[in-house]
Amino acid sequence: MARRRSGDKPGAIRRATVAEVVARGSAAASVNAIATRAGLAVGTLYRYHATKADLLRAVHLEIKTELHDRVMAAAQEATDSPARIRAMWFTLMAFARDEPEAFLYTETIMGAALLTPSELARLDGMRREGTALIEAAVADGTLRPTDPRAIVTVLSAPALQLGRSLARGGTALDPARVDATFELCWRAVAARDINE
Repeated sequence: MARRRSGDKPGAIRRATVAEVVARGSAAASVNAIATRAGLAVGTLYRYHATKADLLRAVHLEIKTELHDRVMAAAQEATDSPARIRAMWFTLMAFARDEPEAFLYTETIMGAALLTPSELARLDGMRREGTALIEAAVADGTLRPTDPRAIVTVLSAPALQLGRSLARGGTALDPARVDATFELCWRAVAARDINE
């Protein structure tokens, strides 16, 4: 096997891990296959991650952190709650469009129950940060006065389903379908019409 002498080894490991897990599943993915995809010796991969589980979790947390950071950055650029929620929703869709394998990877790993309690707590902190924006939108009258977790479910479930379809389908979703889905979600959670 040809070995990479230089370059972005962590990036190559991440890309190879994502590709292998998406192709074969987390249980069937092997460190040897990941190393081969990355063009690295297995020993090199083990210098970065002690075990397969460590590798899978590290890549998952890296992707989830990147997605969270993108969503929160989009939210911070918005001027009010309606724009903030829309920006968050469409940023999730853009991530699924731009990085379909990474999107599917996170879905696969979440189903594999590999994360440690501290890693789950870290993800929960990210979730709470997003929920705080929903709570603020409830408080300012943008969203219905109900449990913010229910609103998160109504907004996120269709976005995740569209993201899965986009990532698995390999073709772009019809923008009108994406817009219509958001509009339906918005009507379900909004306290008033956005144009009022």
